[in-house]
Amino acid sequence: MRQKDKVEKLLEDYPDVFADIINVLIYDGKQVISPKQLSETKVRSQYKAADSILHEQERDILKVWKKGKDHKVIFGIENQTSTDKQMSFRIMGYDGASYRSQLNDDEDKKELCEVVTLILYFGNGHWDTSKELRDTFAKKGNVEKYANNYKLNVFEIAYLTEEQIKMFQSDFGIIADYFVKRRKGYKTIENHKPIKHVDEMLKFMRIFAEDERFLQLDIKKDGKGEVTMCTILDNAINKGIEQGIEQGIERGITQGENLKLIMQVQKKIKKGDSITKIADDLVEDEFVISPIYKMVKEYPEDTEKDIYHRLN
Repeated sequence: MRQKDKVEKLLEDYPDVFADIINVLIYDGKQVISPKQLSETKVRSQYKAADSILHEQERDILKVWKKGKDHKVIFGIENQTSTDKQMSFRIMGYDGASYRSQLNDDEDKKELCEVVTLILYFGNGHWDTSKELRDTFAKKGNVEKYANNYKLNVFEIAYLTEEQIKMFQSDFGIIADYFVKRRKGYKTIENHKPIKHVDEMLKFMRIFAEDERFLQLDIKKDGKGEVTMCTILDNAINKGIEQGIEQGIERGITQGENLKLIMQVQKKIKKGDSITKIADDLVEDEFVISPIYKMVKEYPEDTEKDIYHRLN
């Protein structure tokens, strides 16, 4: 997860992206926070556990929002690709460290402010485990009335509404749109909004699509001189065609085997199967299936021999 955290941080750490996320998810799209009002603060803190050893913990992203002299909030963002039943313990520790840091840093204690943490969940399904501290305990001690609870602010990115996606003004809206459409099973994911942070977007996609092609792409701008998700995905598909053919040659796949594979893909596409399902069913790499899939979708009336010749 730490590798994913670092990649995500490159994109979300930009003030325009960070402010946009808070404005949409916390303030319902109102432009409450300006990127210029955000400042950095330390994401690392230390604590002593039961083993008496000093441990270090690091948050994904942490920024201070200060508006005028009297309005100040510390916002944190934590990224998750899988659910975590013990997440409330982690967040409680992170937020507690931020409060402790304020006590240590402000001698007159006049600058103490609230700490709010958002958990951005990028899974394809719902967050299906506890969202508050009390739900993590298997055995109850009949002290709920006295035991303090701690609730999580979980935002399921793949389940954001169309209205919410339209509210985003930064590159994060393109990311949110991608995850929503992927969850809904869109065969073609189109988004013509220009991308501002292209390199960070590619690194983000490489991690979350689990596809190394996104770091190997030679991205060219479209006719308007812009890079969009459409141009990125088109390049990824073309790269898949190249790599699929290369892998087929390296494996010494015969013409007969290729024709059989093409015919199997054709049948499954007619059933409406996705490329991922086809690859899983046929026990093949998506790199091998991708060029066939694209050609069959583009030329649905072709025979398996026609598709084979188009690929070669």
